[in-house]
Amino acid sequence: MTIYLKTISLTALICCCLISICSAEEKPPAAPAPALNNAAAKNIFQPSSIDPALVRQSMQARSEYEGMNRKIIARMNKLYEENPEIKDLQAKMRELQKKINALLAEDKELIELKKKFKSIAPEIPAIPRKPPATPVSADKKK
Repeated sequence: MTIYLKTISLTALICCCLISICSAEEKPPAAPAPALNNAAAKNIFQPSSIDPALVRQSMQARSEYEGMNRKIIARMNKLYEENPEIKDLQAKMRELQKKINALLAEDKELIELKKKFKSIAPEIPAIPRKPPATPVSADKKK
């Protein structure tokens, strides 16, 4: 979930930067440059000037977003730890999911579709991820 939120935050930051670049005053097109040498080629990809106020605003919004997300996760973890009804429902949900998985595993058409998908799907290397944060229960504390 953390990687997902970081991706969203990064995407939002990039969008803000692109909007600021696009909304900047358009300059008249420059004359075409002669053939580029190595030094000139390196300078092509230098970032254009971005309004510092917009960058600060974007960073502040990202910080607030991440802070609120941490608070939400902490509150959810606390509820999972303290609420016996949630613990009971979670156990029931796991049992029901096992039954669903068993029914799905019996379907021959689904199995064939998955085999076909694997045969045509490109092999994408997996990105190592940190394991998701799990709620700490009072039972596991030593």
